Amino acid sequence: MVINKDKQVDQLTGILSVTSFERDVRELIDSHPDKVFAIVELDINRLTMINELYGLSEGDNLLRYMGSTLRDVLRDVEDSSCARIQADLFVFACPYDEKVIENIITLIEHSIRRYSLMLNIDILVSFGIYKCVKPELEVALMRDRAKMALKTVKGNYIKHFAYYDEKMHDKIVREQEITQNMNHALKNREFVVYFQPKHSLDDESIIGAEALVRWNSPQKGMISPGEFVPLFEENGFIMKIDTFVWEESCKFIRKSLDAGLPIKPVSVNVSRINLYNPELCEILNSLVKEYNIPYEMLELEFTESAYTDNPQLMLQTMNTLQQMGFKVEMDDFGSGYSSLNMLKDVPVDVLKIDLRFLDKSEDSEKATAIVSAVVRMAKWLGISSIIEGVETKEQISFLKSIGCTMVQGYYFSKPMPQDDYIEYIKKYSMIEKSGKQPHLDTAYIDISPDAFWKNVEEHENDLTALFSAYALYEMYDGVEETIRTSESYYELFHTNRNEHYENRGSSRLRVYEEDRPLVGAMLEQAGTGKGVGEAVFRRMCHDGSIVWIHAKAKLLGMNGKSKVFFVGLNDVSRYINSIPNM
Repeated sequence: MVINKDKQVDQLTGILSVTSFERDVRELIDSHPDKVFAIVELDINRLTMINELYGLSEGDNLLRYMGSTLRDVLRDVEDSSCARIQADLFVFACPYDEKVIENIITLIEHSIRRYSLMLNIDILVSFGIYKCVKPELEVALMRDRAKMALKTVKGNYIKHFAYYDEKMHDKIVREQEITQNMNHALKNREFVVYFQPKHSLDDESIIGAEALVRWNSPQKGMISPGEFVPLFEENGFIMKIDTFVWEESCKFIRKSLDAGLPIKPVSVNVSRINLYNPELCEILNSLVKEYNIPYEMLELEFTESAYTDNPQLMLQTMNTLQQMGFKVEMDDFGSGYSSLNMLKDVPVDVLKIDLRFLDKSEDSEKATAIVSAVVRMAKWLGISSIIEGVETKEQISFLKSIGCTMVQGYYFSKPMPQDDYIEYIKKYSMIEKSGKQPHLDTAYIDISPDAFWKNVEEHENDLTALFSAYALYEMYDGVEETIRTSESYYELFHTNRNEHYENRGSSRLRVYEEDRPLVGAMLEQAGTGKGVGEAVFRRMCHDGSIVWIHAKAKLLGMNGKSKVFFVGLNDVSRYINSIPNM
């Protein structure tokens, strides 16, 4: 490969400009009608990060390095050419031979890897390959097809290159159709809002619904959200769609309230790109005020991945919305890589856990353990959790057994149009009044822990007059764990919230070993659901001191192996210690 001095070159890298490259490739194709050529477009990932970490000069050094690498690798490749397109995009052309092309790619990757080691940062290069089977096409269109292939592997750490095929072309054509029609469709009200109910597992009552957008095209019929939502997220149109769904949901809530329906909260999605909208909070606030609905009736779902993109912006936005009165949910929890770390910072009211953990897992025991752990962790942090994607009775049984109380999925209902959802609400309202349960076969349920604790907080003064401290205990497979505690609980046992949860384990392990049967008998008596269990025992505090406890336990509910108790605790040490030989 030789770069003619008369041709226009990219000033930074010294290789051809894209205009000269396209002329070069046209000459190569026209002068070698017996050869089939390939266009390979490549993209350097992480250039923005390098600019931020090391400065623009280092980013420019990398681009120069890529230019010289392409020149060196293609030097001995006959009838080849290369260019810098823009920013971190490059392109080269050569005769089509898969082995040769893949060898060139390997050499480029090895060269970039050496540069990565110098900076101590992983630089990834992605490649898209188009075989020029239609030499009459303009070179710019050939590049577009190479770019289509590139997009399918960009950021992929496993597969670094892809060959263009006609399926990609059909996909791009389809995307172009969607893009061309999206504004008209919104104006023409082709987008509609469907509602998917959320249910309590305690009694199957409706606790809310998620608003989901659907596109009913007069020409194409129902277009799958999986087809248009990712495209809208990429081109920014999702901001308009979000606003449309928010307003339609507010209208629905207002309409339902006016009609006297037993309406429940509606959750709406806030796409990650909306976080960068400086008017986001004001838009949501004005909609709630315009339609005069309670803030808590419109719940806001953020995706976990949005936190990874910009943690500070997400935290700031969530805090502002919560201060206004909105409830904030974290959607797709567990799908990213920062879940556990971010929970200590994110002001979230509800975790929405994706049941994909259980989907065709090769190790079902590990998968179920993960879901169980996340549900329990949410309880420990005082955060509500809801499982989405629930489809089978087996999944329901499993979720009940781990103490999950809220679900959403096809087991109960698919997303449905507004009128159908209204009828659905009416049906379940009648079921609730009749006391019947259409699906669940629960041995005993009195009241949900969340509902009970809310009631506890409202009567805190009365309870503190009765008990030194109180808590909710969950027993699962013979192990008790505290899932809610009064603030006085920590004072009673000379600890604090952080120490308590860091040293989590069976509460009974801190009870004197010889007194543990007394605690067991108390819970066994309460576990029948027919009365109150009672016991006096010694318990070791976090600082090593001992207190005598008089406890009363009442069973709140049970699901499979899981039982939840309310336990009132009184420190009776001064009375016991005043008795001789005690």
